Amino acid sequence: MLTIISVIGNIFDDKKLMTKFKQMESKKRCERLKIARLELERSRIRKKTDLGTDIGLILDSGTRLHHGDVIVSNLKKFIIIEQLPEKVISIRIKKLKKNPTGLVTLGHIIGNRHKPIVISDDVLYFPIQAYSEVEIFKKLLVGVMNNLEIEVGEQIFQPQHGMYMHEH
Repeated sequence: MLTIISVIGNIFDDKKLMTKFKQMESKKRCERLKIARLELERSRIRKKTDLGTDIGLILDSGTRLHHGDVIVSNLKKFIIIEQLPEKVISIRIKKLKKNPTGLVTLGHIIGNRHKPIVISDDVLYFPIQAYSEVEIFKKLLVGVMNNLEIEVGEQIFQPQHGMYMHEH
């Protein structure tokens, strides 16, 4: 087992790491440790990479892993954290901009579910565990549904900074 105690950096934040990642990938020396978003908060993890390397992560308490984090970088091997896609609801806000009551209702209902969120271009995104949650949200939002477009898809969900919540 390969024991990891710290993160080297992130390929999306460090151009040199991204360059090395691309070089190692072209040489077939890049491995991915695939982890679900909720596991990224754990400080102790034992998993195998996509190529079978046994990894033991023992990180400082409070350390949070991120999609693209590099945990091994040497001449033989380059290992990155790859967050797994998950089910995500997207809610496009159509006419609520001029309706503060509707916006507060939307915020209150989603906030009561303790969901991490991302807001981008009048679209609100948050993860769900099962498709059945869509029907629950539609029932809860019945008073403002005429002003919303709701879709479900799968993506790598990364909450906005400061928008991490404990999930139920």
